[in-house]
Amino acid sequence: MSPPIAFALPQSNKNLVRLVLLSLFLFFIGFALLYFLQNRIEKSYRRTLRERLVEEMMYFPSGKFLKPVVMEYEAVSADLIWLRAIQYYGHHLMTDRKFEWLGHIFEILTQLDPFFVAAYHFGAITLAWDAHEPIQAIRLLRAGIRNNPLNWQIVFDIGFIYYSILDDYDAAGYYFLVASKLPNAWSVLPRWSAFAYQRGGKNEISRQIWTDIYNETDNPAIKDLAERNLALLKVDEDIAVIQAAVNKYRATFGKNPPNLYELCRVGYLKYLPKDPWGGKYVLKDSIVKSPKADRLRSGRF
Repeated sequence: MSPPIAFALPQSNKNLVRLVLLSLFLFFIGFALLYFLQNRIEKSYRRTLRERLVEEMMYFPSGKFLKPVVMEYEAVSADLIWLRAIQYYGHHLMTDRKFEWLGHIFEILTQLDPFFVAAYHFGAITLAWDAHEPIQAIRLLRAGIRNNPLNWQIVFDIGFIYYSILDDYDAAGYYFLVASKLPNAWSVLPRWSAFAYQRGGKNEISRQIWTDIYNETDNPAIKDLAERNLALLKVDEDIAVIQAAVNKYRATFGKNPPNLYELCRVGYLKYLPKDPWGGKYVLKDSIVKSPKADRLRSGRF
């Protein structure tokens, strides 16, 4: 058999092949770079459509600056900013959950229209819970109170933030109580105030509110609720006194008393009170408890 014949390309043809391959490589690299750049431009353009007008608000010192500029069109301008605020909030809620300009937007909005109660409410809720800025939310709401002094919802919102986020039960009780005195307020607000003061340890204030609730209502269920909470206040006070005596006994003798009557025998208590339902307080794992009160608080009667 004859050996295969090798064909060699001329040098000029080899150079042509290399040139074609290099051209194809550069074409694909250029296409990839162009695609990447176009994608970035489109993303930037979409972001501009969503946020440009809102972020431009940062250049305005406040709504006080805008108000004379849009004179006689404050309400219309406020409505436009309200729509932008909703758009800004929704976009960041669904993406990065960063709300850097939210407070500024609602400050502008409420300065343009200081009677726009929904803006104070929505702005404060989103600032407190989504932007994690409860103090800024309270500042917005206090501006709302200055402009809408008879609106109970704005006052209530401050109390709710103090209660739910800041754990300041005294402040919450105060704002709930103030809100309850305003026109058309929820009838439950005095009870919210009493609960908050009770949780904050202000038993005397809570007792007075529950007593007023009991005296001012003809509703048997509300009277029963007031009686129950007045009884629980007494339990809290009794337990505080007995627990202090138990702690003193343990510090002196290095152990818990064998029973609560021992506290009277050693002179740490003058007498051992009964709970408001005639039951006994008990000592369990170094903690003084009222079984009946525990059942009431857990909803098991």
